Amino acid sequence: MAARGERILDLLSALNTHSNYSDGGRDAAYTRSYRVMRLVVGVLGVALPVIFILGEALFLGGGFHVRGSISAYYHTSMHDVFVGGLCVIGFLLATYMAGECKTWDFRASLIAGLAVLGVVFFPTSRSGLPAGAPACGSVPEPAGCSAVEQFLGEHQTAVIHGACAIAFISFLAVMSFLFATSEVLSKQDPLRARSGSKPRVFRNAVLFWVHGLCALVILAAGAWAFAGAGIGELTRLYIGEVVAVVAFGASWLLAGISRTAPYRVRPARVTAHAQALPVGADREPAGR
Repeated sequence: MAARGERILDLLSALNTHSNYSDGGRDAAYTRSYRVMRLVVGVLGVALPVIFILGEALFLGGGFHVRGSISAYYHTSMHDVFVGGLCVIGFLLATYMAGECKTWDFRASLIAGLAVLGVVFFPTSRSGLPAGAPACGSVPEPAGCSAVEQFLGEHQTAVIHGACAIAFISFLAVMSFLFATSEVLSKQDPLRARSGSKPRVFRNAVLFWVHGLCALVILAAGAWAFAGAGIGELTRLYIGEVVAVVAFGASWLLAGISRTAPYRVRPARVTAHAQALPVGADREPAGR
């Protein structure tokens, strides 16, 4: 019996396909997985505004409509795509950098992820209703109301939705700013020391300025949503939301394509053990 159990365990061990890499290769594979997560968030951020319009017109036969806001698609035929897409973004953001929960990256991403989930589960008010139409929360239940709207009331739910949307856009800007700061070299960074007589300031100056620009665009778009002007059929809210989400998506796409965790140098420790460490052993990933 013991021999049979041993053979079964050997068979299970042979079937283990969790990782086919050695230690170093396994770390690289997990790094690639981490970058793919960033790319997925970036692609969804850039693509969702277009998907809502084209999906409603081409696949659901609703015609080409630009709604008053991105959130308004909750109450359209694109409801499932809206909920699914934003939930994917929300859960990825909420779990991003979870292994380094003391970093600003994790905290900002967690707040943004929870905020966008709030945007989904506390929907905005229904649009295009005739005057005098009953609001969600009344009896009998009006058409198009979610369970949350019916329980809390349409106005109260919309207020929570608005607060979550503001938090989401604000922390998207914070995250792009953090991507920019990851390109600033510390004084202990070996890249600075290897640069010769003229010390380097940025790991990649282009990425620093692009991420910084994305952060400013997100903040400007958020301000436009409140105090800007509409353009044709596009409302100021729709313009602000779309520009903010696309800038956020572009920043995450660049972060996924360019790099993941640059090394952070620890202060040197003068010990016998430290002297015996190989070159580079005193460095740890910064987590960005």
